[in-house]
Amino acid sequence: MTTSNDLTEIKGSIRQGWEEVAREYAKDRLGIFDRGAQRLLELLHPAENSSLLDVGCGNGAVALRTAEWIGHSGKVFGSDIAIAMLRSGQKAAAQEMFDVDFSQMDAECLGFASNSMDNVSCAFSLFQFPNMEMALDEMWRVLKMGGRLGLSNWGPGYFTPIAALQWDLFREFGIRPLLTNPLTFKPDQLNRLLYNSGFINIELYEETEEIWFESPDEVWAFDMDMGPFPVMLRQQLSNDRLSELLIQFKTMLDDLRTENGILSTFHLLFAVAEKGG
Repeated sequence: MTTSNDLTEIKGSIRQGWEEVAREYAKDRLGIFDRGAQRLLELLHPAENSSLLDVGCGNGAVALRTAEWIGHSGKVFGSDIAIAMLRSGQKAAAQEMFDVDFSQMDAECLGFASNSMDNVSCAFSLFQFPNMEMALDEMWRVLKMGGRLGLSNWGPGYFTPIAALQWDLFREFGIRPLLTNPLTFKPDQLNRLLYNSGFINIELYEETEEIWFESPDEVWAFDMDMGPFPVMLRQQLSNDRLSELLIQFKTMLDDLRTENGILSTFHLLFAVAEKGG
C-alpha cells in the first residue's frame, strides 16, 4: 500500500529530476513536444480573447504556442512544480516577447480561483501527478462552467518497440518504476478519469508519429532528458551496474538499427472535454 509519505517522496523525486534536466529537455531533440503542443491547440482551439492555464507546463511548449495563438487580447498562465523548468519557459517567453505568467505550483493544489479560466491544458504530464484524480479535480475547479480542457498523453504502445525492450531490460536489473501511475492510457481509461472528475462532451484522438533515431546513444539521450528517468536509475543502480545496463541497452538497440537509423513509433492520445455541472 502506498502511503502519503511514499507519495510525498515520489513527488520530490519527480521534481528533482525535472530540476536537473531542464536545460537538456528544453532542446526538445526530436521536436515531438513542440509538435504535440501545436496539435493540442488545434484540437482545443482556444478563442483569441480567452485565458488558458497550462498545468505541468515544463519549459512552456504549450504556454508559448498559446500566447502566439490567442494574441495580446488573451492571457496565458503556466504552472509547474520545478523551478528550473519555469525559468526556462520564462527565458523563452522573454526572447519571443510573449506575455506568459509562470508560477511554481503543485498540480494537486492549484493557486487559482475557482471558475477563473476559459481553458486548461496539460501536456504529457498527467501521469506524473501522484494523485491524478486530485489534479483533474483541480483543473475542473479552476475552469469556468463550460470551459474546455485539453490533454495530451502517451497512448497504448507508447514508444514502439523500444519502450517494451527497455522495460524488459530494466526488470532484468531489478529496476522498479519511479512513478506509481501508468505511463500510458487506454482511451476508455482516460475517458473514465475525466468523466469521474465532472467533465462532459469528452472527445479522444489516437494518433501516431514515426521517429528515426540515428543511434542507440541518441535514444539514451532522449531517455535521460525525461526527468524521472535518470533519478530512477540513480536511486536503484550503482555506477558499475548502470554501466552494465548501458552496454546491454546499446547492444539491444543495435539489433534494431537499419541504414536509416532506429525506427520508433510514438503513440499519442489527446483528449478534449468540457466542464460539466
